[in-house]
Amino acid sequence: MQIHVSRALSTDLKRFLVQAPVNLQAMQWYAHRVHVLGRKCVIAMEARSRYAIVMTGLRKADFDQFPTLFHDRLWREAVTICNLDEVRSERLAGLVDLVAQPVEIITGFDRSVLAHIRDVVWVLEDKAQEVGSLPGSAAEEFAFGLYVNETPRFRGGDPESIYPLKVMRGFWLGLLERTERRNSPDNVVPFNRLH
Repeated sequence: MQIHVSRALSTDLKRFLVQAPVNLQAMQWYAHRVHVLGRKCVIAMEARSRYAIVMTGLRKADFDQFPTLFHDRLWREAVTICNLDEVRSERLAGLVDLVAQPVEIITGFDRSVLAHIRDVVWVLEDKAQEVGSLPGSAAEEFAFGLYVNETPRFRGGDPESIYPLKVMRGFWLGLLERTERRNSPDNVVPFNRLH
């Protein structure tokens, strides 16, 4: 997985920055840091689905463990949006581990994704002003994320809007189903020679 960070966020994540070419086989995320109500917030968005992970009120200690923090949020959100039974949820968590490793944090941006990140920032600022506070827990951040991820987005070249939550859920479920099919035992009864 590669996380492309904006210049603003790169100052908080200096110690994790690596020089690496874009790996189109890896999941591509774009992340930007903003200040809302005087607190540092990070909006990360997956390029294909435009699914956003929202983290608010981050402190230095959070940035010091950002790859782990982001990885943890990714698998928790994947398992939650897919809403599977316990066994399949554990399998999915294992797949998220495979997809997310290694985490490469590199500088860079995509204008289209950044425009969608700015839309999420605008909604976050608006809601924070309305309520008088930011989401205060991971559960509240996730609930806010559900709200923005159920909002349709338009990507350049696509004739219709996409719903980030639906696209991301479809990605994880499709990956899980392909893996389960590949690992299922063959239904053919083995041929035993009789002598």
